[in-house]
Amino acid sequence: MTDKQRQAGQSNSGESDDKMVQSARSRAPEGGDVAKSDLLQAYRRQKSEPENDEQNKEQKNRKKPKRTSSGESIVVDFVANFVAGGNASFEPVKGRVLMSEQRLILATSEAKTNIPIVSIFDIAVGQVPQEVEEFFDYTVMVGYTNGRRRATTVIGGDRDTIEKFSLLLFRAVLNGSQAMVRHPARIGGRVLDTDRKPTGLHLDYEAVTFPDDDGALTENGEPFHIDLASVIFFEVLERTVEDESRLVLSVQHVRDGQTVTSEISLKSRRKMNILGRYLRLVYHWIKSEVRNIELTEEGLEVLVGLYSTGEMAAEVDFSELLDVDQAVLDEKLEKLYDEDLIDDDTLPASLTPQGRFIVNEEIEDVNV
Repeated sequence: MTDKQRQAGQSNSGESDDKMVQSARSRAPEGGDVAKSDLLQAYRRQKSEPENDEQNKEQKNRKKPKRTSSGESIVVDFVANFVAGGNASFEPVKGRVLMSEQRLILATSEAKTNIPIVSIFDIAVGQVPQEVEEFFDYTVMVGYTNGRRRATTVIGGDRDTIEKFSLLLFRAVLNGSQAMVRHPARIGGRVLDTDRKPTGLHLDYEAVTFPDDDGALTENGEPFHIDLASVIFFEVLERTVEDESRLVLSVQHVRDGQTVTSEISLKSRRKMNILGRYLRLVYHWIKSEVRNIELTEEGLEVLVGLYSTGEMAAEVDFSELLDVDQAVLDEKLEKLYDEDLIDDDTLPASLTPQGRFIVNEEIEDVNV
């Protein structure tokens, strides 16, 4: 399957009419020209590494959360340059960017822009608009409604800061949403008569999870989730859901060695647009990190072997399984670790999202 075939589908909802958004979209791919991101590596390490420093725990517990004047807890607070509210001059100003669960606030010494989270209809990361490219290296554009008017804010800064903020903004907009999920809608080329089920929705960097309180989508006590490194293709379609026409995100991904398709719908077209943005962004990030990796056939065999054995890897004699000397296996493991495809250079080792992406592409090529 070619890269063009794998490219994620664009939403046709027509949500954003802002000239800056359209200009930037025509000049850059989703996510910009993304190199390997230190932020995303740190994000995964933070998830996987337990905090052992009791003193730091106590300090964290003692620290009182910041709050807005209305009592809302602040989850984001950093200094940045921005163009607030579609300012016609396109001249950035320096100020504070704050976010609570209810609103995004851009504050300077002279003015303050309040953007309710529920008014945000678009989030575009890494696309520097032509009007402000001389001022910014990396940006996130936020489209929102202000009464009957649509406005756009551009926030710029270093890549790590903007990526981290963007992930939090996506989660603020989408987490806790109610979704209808049809899974599996298709296995390989076989269409299934599967009912749509109501679920919640929760974003993580590596997955989109659909908690349904031990309902039909829960498997072995775990809520259904789509590993974003397993995504092969997705597109936005029109479907009849709950007796009305809705946008549906059709996601083709690899699960247990099979290519399956899941369909996700949110009642809000605004949220569907943003969910599509999120999937395209993370897909691009992961794909960018493996773009220049060249694996030997032996290296790919080791990677596929680790993927296939999963938690049983510690009990498998890999040198015997792959019919190679232990010294050769150790060399291959070290190479895979250096390429950030596995999380350790000794066994047992798990695949990183980049490693899973490469294996899932290989599985898809075999299944085609």
